[in-house]
Amino acid sequence: MFFEFIEEFENSDDTGKSRLRVRIIADDTKSEKFGKCIEFVKKLFDNGKKRHITGHNYVLVLAVSGDMVIPLSFVMWFPKDHPDHRSKNDIVRDEINLLKKECDRREVSLGEAEFLADSAFCVQKVMTAAEVAGLRIVTRPGNRHKFEFGGELLTPNEIVGKVADRQWNYSEAGHCYQRISARHHVYGEVILVIRRRVLRNGKIVHDVLICNKKFYNAVRIHKAYKERWEIEMCFKYYKQYLMLGKSKFRKAASVRSHLSCVAMAGLIVALFRRQCSRKTSFRRAVRLIARELHDI
Repeated sequence: MFFEFIEEFENSDDTGKSRLRVRIIADDTKSEKFGKCIEFVKKLFDNGKKRHITGHNYVLVLAVSGDMVIPLSFVMWFPKDHPDHRSKNDIVRDEINLLKKECDRREVSLGEAEFLADSAFCVQKVMTAAEVAGLRIVTRPGNRHKFEFGGELLTPNEIVGKVADRQWNYSEAGHCYQRISARHHVYGEVILVIRRRVLRNGKIVHDVLICNKKFYNAVRIHKAYKERWEIEMCFKYYKQYLMLGKSKFRKAASVRSHLSCVAMAGLIVALFRRQCSRKTSFRRAVRLIARELHDI
């Protein structure tokens, strides 16, 4: 199905390509668990709840094209004391490498596809794998990154301070930006987009986006990064309608099996929505599939 996305994009006109561009999005989510007999639970910080929880962590890699969303991989993260431990960045890197290997076997290029992730996955191993795969990277660099800008080696926050007094370009209500070229010792020449937002309480906040393609303008980078929100919606749907994280299994192997079932269910819903003659929401697709299964 992923390679159908690639083929549809290549065969579409310019208008269709803007809508059907393939995006690969990576992120992680957490589920809170209660009980002393559950294997390999870990104390994790949940940004949504703004507190530490005890539970499991999952890494999801999505492929998005237009209205269609499919899970490419859904992996359970294990802490360091587990024999199958891999860091979340290692998981995403390995999934990109596997995808690149399959593309090479099929003689398919990923040069038109975008890779979107937040700052947690903006690390050398992931960025290098995405670059080798030919992906167009749009992400947020962490403040530990340093870029050559204006003859100095600066972090993103230091660059924001350097350009704060320059002329800002308007993008949308409450949003302004600056587009600059910089160099990283590993990633090479990159584009940095400094965004300034005015919150409802009047507070001004800044953040920085990074892109490895110099022909991307700031508006395009900003809009591409906003597409990353699709994975947050998928986490919401998977938790609400496919029971992600709500299993009461105690063994890690059982939790992994449950995760595989959730991933397959997500793929079935995507296939069903793709075959529908009219646009169907995720919720309605789940209900229609459940009704058909109940009748059988």
